[in-house]
Amino acid sequence: MFGARFHRKIYILAFAITLAALPLSVVGVSIGLITLAINFLLSAGWRAKWKRIGQYPLVWVFVSIYLPILIGGLVSDGNPKAFELMRLWLPLLVVPLVIAMSDELSAKELQLLFIIFVASVFTATVVGGYFYIDGVDDLRKLSPVISHIRLSLMVNLSIAIILYLYRFYKPNPWVYWLPGILLTSWFIFFLFMLQSFTGIVMLALLVVVVLYQVIKQTRPISRFVIITAGATALFITLSSLLHLYDSTVSVKLTPDNNPRLLTANGNPYFSDTLSRLTENGYLVNINICEAELRKEWGIRSAIPFDSTDKKGQPIKLTLIRYLASTGLTKDSVGLSKLDSRDISLVERGFTNVLYRNRPSGFRSRLYEFFYDINQYRYFGKLTGGSVLRRILYFQAAWYVVQKNFWLGAGYENLHGAMDAYYDFRGIDLPKTLRFMPHNQYLTVWASAGIVGLIVFLAALIIPFVVSKNFSCFLVQFFLLMMLISMLFEDTLLTHIGVSLMAVFSAILLFGYRFYKDANP
Repeated sequence: MFGARFHRKIYILAFAITLAALPLSVVGVSIGLITLAINFLLSAGWRAKWKRIGQYPLVWVFVSIYLPILIGGLVSDGNPKAFELMRLWLPLLVVPLVIAMSDELSAKELQLLFIIFVASVFTATVVGGYFYIDGVDDLRKLSPVISHIRLSLMVNLSIAIILYLYRFYKPNPWVYWLPGILLTSWFIFFLFMLQSFTGIVMLALLVVVVLYQVIKQTRPISRFVIITAGATALFITLSSLLHLYDSTVSVKLTPDNNPRLLTANGNPYFSDTLSRLTENGYLVNINICEAELRKEWGIRSAIPFDSTDKKGQPIKLTLIRYLASTGLTKDSVGLSKLDSRDISLVERGFTNVLYRNRPSGFRSRLYEFFYDINQYRYFGKLTGGSVLRRILYFQAAWYVVQKNFWLGAGYENLHGAMDAYYDFRGIDLPKTLRFMPHNQYLTVWASAGIVGLIVFLAALIIPFVVSKNFSCFLVQFFLLMMLISMLFEDTLLTHIGVSLMAVFSAILLFGYRFYKDANP
């Protein structure tokens, strides 16, 4: 009906809509992908399309990633939710085929699409920055549309794209480098603002991948300097982390860390002298007078003492930990020394005075993580922080794997099988916190068995490592980023995660000859 030129414009437009919507709109991603598919079907020229796909035999390997979904769906006995997941993964089947059968992107088209994606990610981070300044308590809300972890992946991918785009501006680098440096600086700042461990790990991965490419192209002396500087930075980082961890387990040798008998009002203290839990070096479970705390808290706050804070934690425990972090006794005298800002932080669920200082947020997040580690060490509790809860999810998923090793339990049956593990072991984990394994490999294995896992890994890795494009650092980084992220997340259980994998894998493998470009 329309000419090839028209369909090409719609093809690029559909890509632009999809990439622009990835960090901002789930509906927009669907519109972009549907437009891409419909335009492909209406564009005719099938003989030429089949000829083009013959240049990319690896596309058939990649789309076989869909087979574990079919296996999991069959094992699920035709459950409607299994078919819903099969629909969710359709982009992994359709998008690579569409791109492999279409004309390759030109350098200008690729540049345009990448710039649109980076600009959209920048917009999403600006929105997140606004919420941060506005004083949002839950940092996951800095990404109101998509998962904050998915956004952190996109931020890192945007930084990698900025580095890659340098090749287009080599004749006049400062026209590009000034906005590039500003954007990269903002993205790095946003990652620390977001306090996503996954995002920070991916940033470190990007640094390693870039340094590896730089080292390959430098002389021995420069190579020695770079490796030495990198090793020094790694040593300093690890030393800082160990020092911070030590500060969570060590006990300050001060009079405040000694148990007392009576409060200033003559009431007895409760002290658990065997507990070694600390906040900022002060013992948590000593010098507690709950009666005085209850009375004084009723005067200072409208939230009942036996209720929960805004994070759903028992507020008296939050208060005790917060008082401990300041070195104060847990009684009316200690509570009276907290100002209105401290009271507000306790009400909002913050357990340490470190949270008064927003710039130290990432340090506070690490401190909370180390505290949860100590809870596990001393009491075997894994329900405190989201990071440690993943150990429970891992254990439950591994239990399902052992029971359904070869063909899995089926995607729809997986959640119920994990619940059976919690009940069998008597694990007191609220229903609201009983999530999927948070590990894509375990999810595939438990759902589709070892057969499904082998197909999944082969389909995901082989097309990348065999492709000539794998010589480009951007392609290397994307594969490593997605592989590592799936260790901590069910990346392919959301529409945005599936679309991110499908669209960028297709572009990097079949949409453009990246191997022609020199690495920056």
